[in-house]
Amino acid sequence: MSHTEQITSSDNTHYLHHNFFEPSDTSTAITATLLIVHGMAEHSGRYAEFAQFLANNGIAVATYDQLGHGQTVKSASDLGFFAEEHPVQSLLKDVIIMADSLKARHPNVPHFVMGHSMGSFIVRNVLKHHAQNFTGAILMGTADANPLTKVLLPINKILAKAAPRKPNTVFANVMNKVLNSKLDNRISASEFAWLNEDPTAVEAYEADPLTGFEFTNNGFLTLFTLMDAGLNKNWATTVAKGFPMLLVSGENDPIGDMGKGIRKIASRLEKQNFSDVELQLYPHMRHEPLHEQNKALVYQDILGWITSHTPN
Repeated sequence: MSHTEQITSSDNTHYLHHNFFEPSDTSTAITATLLIVHGMAEHSGRYAEFAQFLANNGIAVATYDQLGHGQTVKSASDLGFFAEEHPVQSLLKDVIIMADSLKARHPNVPHFVMGHSMGSFIVRNVLKHHAQNFTGAILMGTADANPLTKVLLPINKILAKAAPRKPNTVFANVMNKVLNSKLDNRISASEFAWLNEDPTAVEAYEADPLTGFEFTNNGFLTLFTLMDAGLNKNWATTVAKGFPMLLVSGENDPIGDMGKGIRKIASRLEKQNFSDVELQLYPHMRHEPLHEQNKALVYQDILGWITSHTPN
């Protein structure tokens, strides 16, 4: 059972389209909550099935469309554009606004947060200062530090200043080509083949008018800024060492360097004395484990992890 609303940002500059998912059977006790922060060029509706699965198992879920995405945008021209002023800060504040809204509905249970892809970069930045707001975090389809980010940032600052709302076709095409080049077998001829091994899932992504759009110069600048701050080796310095983290990725996800980058993150966190870091890599899956053919296994594993960190 889902409930759709719009929430106003803390500075009243924008509205967030979002949904609360709660058990279909009202007798099911809610034992925890999960806030889902979606990725680049997609929307919260793609998480509805997963969210309802968790809700039916006692985990109340909130999903929302970020700035420049989904039904939060005012017009199609806003897709891939975040904000003229302080876009990174707005995205981070929105996480806390949504988390607080979910807590207000279910105040006496543990609260978790999950970020996918770009959403994982946002969550990592949020955790630097607000980890205490959550019981644990799930980072899905995330990445390790990339030196290219520092090269691209100054270039994109110039482009974003000159033409913030202009879609950056070059960056978008190069990104897809580089990611697809890492695949041993593309299976699909789509430019989005790197997202899923399942061609049906790739086709659904292509058919959705609210996915796969090109980021603007402003969008790419925001993305690279998030990556520069959230993916460096010491991003978790201010997070408590006992804070639970689950890293979820497809073994064949180019964003995670085909599993290598995800293993590096887990190893580094353990060397930094984090005591509750779990790594879940899925063979044959790519960037979107929640959309692969064997997604039911991913659903169950995430439910199990949340449940294991929830007091009886």
